[in-house]
Amino acid sequence: MPALVSEAAAAAATGSVLSSDPDLHLLRRATFGQTPALLADIRARGATAWLEDQLYPARIDDSAMDLLLQKFPLLNASLTELNKLAQPRTAGTGLIAATLARQIWSRRQLFEVMVDFWSNHLNVLTLTSGTHLTKPIEDRAVIRPHAMGRFENMLLADAKSPAMLRYLDNTDSRIPQPIENYGRELLQLHTVTPQAGFTEADVKNSALILTGRCVTLDGQFVYKPEVHYVGPVRVLGWSSANASASAGLNTSDGYLRYLARHEQTALSLSRKLAIRFVSDNPPQSLVDHLAEVFLDSGTAIIPWLRALFRSPEFAASVGKKTRRPLEDIVASVRALSIQPPSGPSTADIDLLVTDAAKLSMQPLEAFDPTGYSDSADGWWSIGGMLGRCNWHRRVSRGHPAGLYRPPLGSLLAGPPMATHGAMADRLAVSLTGQTFRPEHREALLGFAGMTSAQPFNQIKVDRWLKDFAELVLNSPYSVLR
Repeated sequence: MPALVSEAAAAAATGSVLSSDPDLHLLRRATFGQTPALLADIRARGATAWLEDQLYPARIDDSAMDLLLQKFPLLNASLTELNKLAQPRTAGTGLIAATLARQIWSRRQLFEVMVDFWSNHLNVLTLTSGTHLTKPIEDRAVIRPHAMGRFENMLLADAKSPAMLRYLDNTDSRIPQPIENYGRELLQLHTVTPQAGFTEADVKNSALILTGRCVTLDGQFVYKPEVHYVGPVRVLGWSSANASASAGLNTSDGYLRYLARHEQTALSLSRKLAIRFVSDNPPQSLVDHLAEVFLDSGTAIIPWLRALFRSPEFAASVGKKTRRPLEDIVASVRALSIQPPSGPSTADIDLLVTDAAKLSMQPLEAFDPTGYSDSADGWWSIGGMLGRCNWHRRVSRGHPAGLYRPPLGSLLAGPPMATHGAMADRLAVSLTGQTFRPEHREALLGFAGMTSAQPFNQIKVDRWLKDFAELVLNSPYSVLR
């Protein structure tokens, strides 16, 4: 496999304060945040080898993460066990906390990014009475097994997910008055999107096709032929005589396969992927190329991702994405080397979940079926910006107190520094992987009445280090990805 991007190609990005270093660029996009250890790893092995391991996450030893997940026993509980819980909501809250923990500490970073991508695409609100028991099962049985597999298989599995069928009311959809929620969102959000030109008649037929896909009272999928519509159906270019209720499940599976491999599905998903990894307004040339790869590979996700990361459009996109609030929290925790809890309690992870909720981006809790916005304009507000700055201030001063992190001074570890400018460079590299531009370094130091040329003074640095760390986390060098 050829190199992902060249330094020259990456330098084609214009106007960004971020370094055009292709290794850093890849880490910013393919992980939840670079760390010095990650950067050293990709430098030692090369971007191609590093990415190939990330594309095949089973190759990566994540045993430390596995041990941490043992603190969340409900993640692997059976539906029977979950139904016996005195407080069923704890199944959903545990999944949310474990999701955040995986984003922060898993070594299978690209996998977790894609789990987040697909969870957001096939969005199910976790903490509702209909889903707090079934969403954890969907996470482990639908999203995670297929996140690096084939979209077609994921869509088929999701159409049997009790969480999805409850969330979009399909379990109550039946003749003679089907509920259109799932049939509509399947077209509008999950597959072809309105760009395919589907009509209200298509939506009605979509809902009719999906009747019979139901959920039992205890939360299991069941197909009920007695409530499945029988008769001719047509959606876009697909049609069926749909002559048998007993064969209705197979008929609807055929419909789902058609949608998964539709050209407009390939285009809509490829645009969404490009928005996630490249820019809020990705080049059409990239979207078209990704759609072609998606279809040629039979909806396989790994070739699709490989094509994206090897594209010139990806190389030229340095600085064109902004971290959303949850991504900001995760990246900051990673940059500060905050460690997972050593004891049995996960209370401090719960504090981070609460922090994310206060910034309106709790994991797996997007209220609308559209999921969370993946564009900067979906998150911009003065209040949101101040909330993030205030959180950076807290985390740079020891929040959450129950999670061990190295002293801030460890961010400056290394050979003696002659000047305050050298100190600022080392701090910036530790937290963001790169140095600030000279004028930005002077502004950072000027906050404390220092200059780059001044001889290094340990007492002054110790006094201002928390503020410096906070300001670096506030800066575009950290907030952009």
